[in-house]
Amino acid sequence: MKTVIIIRENSRKLILPILASIFLINGLSAEPTSKELPQSLATILAEQGIPINTLSLVVQEVNTKKPILAVNARTLRQPASLAKLFTTFIALDYLGPGYQWQTEIFSSDSILDGSTGYLLFRGSGDPYLTKENIWFIVNQLQNLGLQSIEDGLLLDQSYFEANQSNSGDFDNDPLRPYNLMPSALLANFNRVDFTLAPNSTTHSVDVSFNTLPTNIIFDNKMKLGKGQCHNFKDSVAFYETQSNKAVTISVEGYFPEDCTKVEHELSLTNTNHYFYSIFSDFWQLSGGEFKGYMVETAKKNLGKPLLIYNSPPLTEIIRLTNKDSNNFMSRQIFLTLGNHQKNQTASLQESRMVVRSMLDKYGIDFQDQFIDNGSGLSRKNLIRAETVSQLLMKIYQHPLRAEFISSLPISGIDGTTKKRFKKFPLKERMHLKTGTINGVKGLAGYVKGLSGKEYTVVFMHNDFSEFTYKTQPFQDALLTWVVQDHKW
Repeated sequence: MKTVIIIRENSRKLILPILASIFLINGLSAEPTSKELPQSLATILAEQGIPINTLSLVVQEVNTKKPILAVNARTLRQPASLAKLFTTFIALDYLGPGYQWQTEIFSSDSILDGSTGYLLFRGSGDPYLTKENIWFIVNQLQNLGLQSIEDGLLLDQSYFEANQSNSGDFDNDPLRPYNLMPSALLANFNRVDFTLAPNSTTHSVDVSFNTLPTNIIFDNKMKLGKGQCHNFKDSVAFYETQSNKAVTISVEGYFPEDCTKVEHELSLTNTNHYFYSIFSDFWQLSGGEFKGYMVETAKKNLGKPLLIYNSPPLTEIIRLTNKDSNNFMSRQIFLTLGNHQKNQTASLQESRMVVRSMLDKYGIDFQDQFIDNGSGLSRKNLIRAETVSQLLMKIYQHPLRAEFISSLPISGIDGTTKKRFKKFPLKERMHLKTGTINGVKGLAGYVKGLSGKEYTVVFMHNDFSEFTYKTQPFQDALLTWVVQDHKW
């Protein structure tokens, strides 16, 4: 099987007018302004050329019943990563703050002699099984006396329903890390990090790796050419091919000769092979013997596990998810909602039902709205700004408020807002979740005014024209207006 990944950012513009038509047909044209914008904000909006019907706004003081500002609040919009607010808070409430994912390791034989036939890994969707954690598992197994694995690995991926979506569905770039698909058992985000640099002597492109697991081959077919370094991806294409127990990453195209070096990363679509390569490499580096290969299986009734590895608690996982807006981790959390009782195979449909049930419990009307996969990387997502605002208000009144709000980026300090809001009065006064995909900008969260009053803010902008929109000056002005207690 050969997966083709064409990385051409400019080509995506071709589909945006089509998307615009689709969304208008589906009733996404804007409703009249609920409350007029303050003149100062309306002026900035006009200066930036942003039509009022492309955005939705809700500003409300916490623990009050009516918003201070509500513009197109009931218009259905694509939320981008604002969808993660729903995924992560519902998980925190539904699963509990101390919830941990378990990876169970079984042995086919007694290890009294220091060897076993095979090891079976049964995953439950751990969103954060990093290289460091794989090293820990290796050391723990060897501390139990295991030194030799004779027949390889069996990998049980059955906790999640297979083939629910495809890594190329969103933008046809399946090897981009943000497109990594959910998996019950996945190591280190399937990530391959490398550096590209021109070699003027040989008129070629040198590639160096931080880590390249065994049996993962990089086939460099790039040539030097013209172009700008910052958008080199417009002129190259990456391919993934599996054959003969190996995965090959091929890259073709022209790398700008004026670049000094560029760091880049990919996430393989072949989850099982990557897990096998990472584990077997670490096992042998730590002095153990490893033979055989790996097979995916779904064996039951294996008796007592040899070892159980527990993930960090959910509070830490959602902090990692929301601070940096990690799409893979949010997908893992979302699917876990559909298999909380661990007596079925988790599916997107089951998870969507849990989300609707929990929102109904909170008294939030989710009629005509939809969350596809929990991450925001879907054109099927449709949410109202009013609904996001209602969720934020419910969170503020919830016993786990502190645990959740601490997971959101702090303005000017960390996460996706680290490089923004660096100056007074916005720095450190806001916990905001951001959201961005082509044609969509959003932010939502909590703002503390200079008076000490606290507010919820929701900003959603959908503009599917082929032209780049600029909303940042308006966002900054809106948030300043809120911080100053809606006064200038």
